[in-house]
Amino acid sequence: MQANQTLSGVFMGPLFERLAVRSTVDELLQAVADGRIRTVIDRTFPLAEAAAAHAYAETAKPLGRIVMRP
Repeated sequence: MQANQTLSGVFMGPLFERLAVRSTVDELLQAVADGRIRTVIDRTFPLAEAAAAHAYAETAKPLGRIVMRP
């Protein structure tokens, strides 16, 4: 198993209709908006350089997230 693995998305489907799930997501989004949760970004790559971004993630041991932008 590789280090620094992250689940970056999840399909909530019908679970999102549950009040407890929706409330939790709303609280997390509000915490981000309020600045109580901060994401550390190590480096940003253009989407055209996706291969370089993946290589960087696998070899450089980034100290934050790697972002690919359109």
